[in-house]
Amino acid sequence: MKKFIIIIVSLIVSIPVFSQHSEIKVNGLILGATYTEFQLADSLGAPSRITPPNEDFPDWITYWYFDSLTGKENEFTLINNSLQQIVIRGNNIKMNNFLGVGMSTSSVNQMGGIIFNVKPNLFYWAPSEEYKSRGYAIIHFNPSNQMIIAIGIESNSDFM
Repeated sequence: MKKFIIIIVSLIVSIPVFSQHSEIKVNGLILGATYTEFQLADSLGAPSRITPPNEDFPDWITYWYFDSLTGKENEFTLINNSLQQIVIRGNNIKMNNFLGVGMSTSSVNQMGGIIFNVKPNLFYWAPSEEYKSRGYAIIHFNPSNQMIIAIGIESNSDFM
């Protein structure tokens, strides 16, 4: 019986620790990781359009994914094939398989991590103080109802 109680207590104590996120992912794609066009398509499907590199930004390519329910596009920018920036505007894509557009800002607390740079209509989130130097999410919300309207995710790499 004592072993059973110890196991139950250790599981309850460990749940908040394991529920916190150690990195930022979107549909299984890790911010800052390198991906091929095939890997993106495997995770996100075929893009609705692609913004190719240009002379001002020769190593940048942006893949756009249309959300037919909201009529908005989600944006994934790669620099030298490294996922550097994501903008979630539709509700068909989730950050860390949890947070999405249309959810309450209070949902961010369930992910753990840290909230910083709070403004009237946005705040920043990172999985940890240490991760802030690698990347973060900017949660944009409607101040009247506290509902998330967009999630910007950015890497702090040398590319940006």
